[in-house]
Amino acid sequence: MEPRDITHNRPATRRMEEAQRIEFRSSTFAWLFQSGTGWIILAVAAAIIAGGSYAGYWWQTVLAVAVLLGGYIGWNHIENRTSLFWLDGERLFMRRGILMRSEEEVELYRIKDVKVSFSIIQQLFNAGTVQITSSDASGTLKAVAPSGRTLIIVTHVRDARAIRAEIRDRVEAIRQKRGVREFDIG
Repeated sequence: MEPRDITHNRPATRRMEEAQRIEFRSSTFAWLFQSGTGWIILAVAAAIIAGGSYAGYWWQTVLAVAVLLGGYIGWNHIENRTSLFWLDGERLFMRRGILMRSEEEVELYRIKDVKVSFSIIQQLFNAGTVQITSSDASGTLKAVAPSGRTLIIVTHVRDARAIRAEIRDRVEAIRQKRGVREFDIG
């Protein structure tokens, strides 16, 4: 027996307009603590502090590392917080920037491929890089592939596998709804 909408006594079907908004972005925490790059940065900072401590410049070294590393992490965090990607209805929306903001959207049926890649350390924490290829040749958010397709790359995404699955499910649903078939020419 199928689930029913009690208020109208009709089958409870999930329409694309009612699909839940899914947001994702690059995570500063995942970059710093769940990736090899972050671990290397923290190890180098610890080695510099240890060397300064050994040389008798403990507090000066800590202060210098805190200022430099804090500035670098802070800048990365601001970039991550001002970049937002979300699935809503029939589109993938992208917003970046504070002073110079760019906003872009891609129709879900135009998405050709969704790829997730993981470093060894990211695999331990289920964080990864989501790469979306679209047939929308007008997009310029991250890079334009040689084939004229838009390539959208979001690094250090928490729960990247679930994001990929949600995008692929929504792409298939909207293609079926619109009767869109995929053809690659050339």
